[in-house]
Amino acid sequence: MLYHHVLAAYDGSEVSLKALRQAVRLADAPGCKLTVAHVLYRPTYAVEGLGFVMPESVQEKVKEYEDGLIRKAQEEIANLPYSEISVLTGPPATAILEHAADQNCDLIVMGSRGLGPFKEMMLGSVSHHVVQQAKCPVLIVK
Repeated sequence: MLYHHVLAAYDGSEVSLKALRQAVRLADAPGCKLTVAHVLYRPTYAVEGLGFVMPESVQEKVKEYEDGLIRKAQEEIANLPYSEISVLTGPPATAILEHAADQNCDLIVMGSRGLGPFKEMMLGSVSHHVVQQAKCPVLIVK
């Protein structure tokens, strides 16, 4: 089946890299566009009058890490003529779904798990939420 616009969700995890590589194979067709979506999500930590501000040194390390993820994604899509990287913000599942709808994507490709079981337990599975709410097909890569 040929797709016109594939969105690959990428968070730097090993399974998201596998999903990105699968999306590259699917998008390697005449006229197909690939968008790699990386979501920046930093939840606010606050408890009744107390808050947490990330120290500047930690913010710099996070920025370096995220820049490295973007470079890795750019390497993976370098040979595709119609490809781009979109850096999104907000809750990951919501950001992915909204971007896929806004860009008229006809397939979302993502890994089955991202940053680990603790985050999944605390926030709910991003891939599960996307599968349940997407208006287009979703390919989950293990």
